[in-house]
Amino acid sequence: MLASLLAIAAVVIATLGLLRHHTPALRTPVKPQRHATTGIGPAADVTPVGKLASAVSSTAVVTDGSRGATLFGGLDTANTPITTVQSFDGSRTSSVGTLPVPLAASGAAVLDGAVYLFGGSETTGPTSDIVSVGTGGSSSTIAGSLPQPTEGAAIAASGTTAYVIGGYDGTSDLDSIVSWSTSAGASTVASLPQPVVDAAAVAYAGSVYVIGGADDGVAIFAIYRFDPATNSVTKVATLPIALTQAAAVAEDGRIIVLGGYRAVGVNQSSAIYSFSPATARVKLIGLLPVRLAGAMAVSLPDEVLVAGGVEPSGETNSTIYKVVLDNRPATSDAGG
Repeated sequence: MLASLLAIAAVVIATLGLLRHHTPALRTPVKPQRHATTGIGPAADVTPVGKLASAVSSTAVVTDGSRGATLFGGLDTANTPITTVQSFDGSRTSSVGTLPVPLAASGAAVLDGAVYLFGGSETTGPTSDIVSVGTGGSSSTIAGSLPQPTEGAAIAASGTTAYVIGGYDGTSDLDSIVSWSTSAGASTVASLPQPVVDAAAVAYAGSVYVIGGADDGVAIFAIYRFDPATNSVTKVATLPIALTQAAAVAEDGRIIVLGGYRAVGVNQSSAIYSFSPATARVKLIGLLPVRLAGAMAVSLPDEVLVAGGVEPSGETNSTIYKVVLDNRPATSDAGG
C-alpha cells in the first residue's frame, strides 16, 4: 500500500512540474469580493472605456504618453502566442500590424524613442532575442540578445537603460537582473534574493521596484527595490497577499498594483493596491470589476488603463478599463 501511495504522489508531482506559469485556470466564475469601507468610498474609480481588437493576456505594452497604448503579441483565448499588434487610441482599438513571430510573456520598453521587446515565449519556447519594433510591428530588427532565453521577466526602463528582471529560461526560474542599452548591450548587474518569474516591475525616482512574482511555483509577497547606482537589491515591503502576474504602474508618487494570481495559475485577485515608496506602506484602494491575472496596465495623465488578462472562468478578457485615482483614504489592508 505504501509503495502504491508513493507512486501516485510521484505522478502528481511530475504532472505539476509540467504546468507553466502562463496556463490559465479553468475555474468557476467567482463573484468579486467586496471589502468594508470607511464610508468615504474607494480611492480608485474603475469604468470600462473600450474593447481590445483581440482578447489577450501576457502581452507586452507601451503607452503613447497621451491617451492610448500599443500591445504586442500575447496569449490568445486558446493560450497560444500570437503575432497581433493592436493599438488603443483612447476610444477604439485597431489591429495595426503583426510581429515577425508569435510572441507572449515578453516585456516592452521605450528607449531613445524606439520600442524594444525583451525575450518572451515563442511557439518553440523562450527566446533570448531583443527586438526593436515599429509601432505597428511592420518593421523589426534584432537589436541584441539576453544572456539566456527568458520569458516572463519583469521589464522596467530607467533613463536610457532597460532592466530585465528574473524570468524563466525553459528549465529554471531566474534570479538575475540584466541591464541593456543600445550603447552597452546586455550585462548581468545584480541578483535577486530568490528566483522570480512573472513579477511586475516599475521604475520610480531612480530605482526599480520588483513586485510579487513566483519562485518555484509559489507566489511571492515581497516587494524589492533595485538601485541601479549601486546594483543593490533590498526588500522594502510585503504585499498583503502573495501575487504573481499582477500589473503595476507608477502614478502620482505611488506605485499601483492591479490584479494577479494569488497562487500560480489560480485564484485571481480583483484588488487595486497603492504602494508608497516613501513610507513602504501598501494599501488597498479599490477593486477591479472582475478578477484578472496577466493583464496589462499603462499610466496615462490622471488615469491608468488596464486591459486583457485571464478571468477565473479561464476566459481571456477583452475589456479596457480606466482607473481614476484620488487621495481619499484606502479601504483596507486586506487582500482581494
